Amino acid sequence: MQDVSYTHVKLADYILTEDPELLVGNETVIRINNTLKSQTGHVTHKDIILCLIQKIEQESDADKQDVYLEALEYVVYRTSDDDIE
Repeated sequence: MQDVSYTHVKLADYILTEDPELLVGNETVIRINNTLKSQTGHVTHKDIILCLIQKIEQESDADKQDVYLEALEYVVYRTSDDDIE
């Protein structure tokens, strides 16, 4: 049986291998990925989703909320589902 943490797809790695052009589309995701990666050493798309949800909830500026919401949509629609074993 594979280690579940090993099978998680890292968002940035996934995007880079699938289509490097996608990175241009969302700098917010890149920034969050880099921040989380520096804090924890590895990042899953679930980590990024949780971080974006927290930022949306905490932000009072509607324009910034929209940026985070667009980034959240980007992550949700651009990443594969986790395998459940």
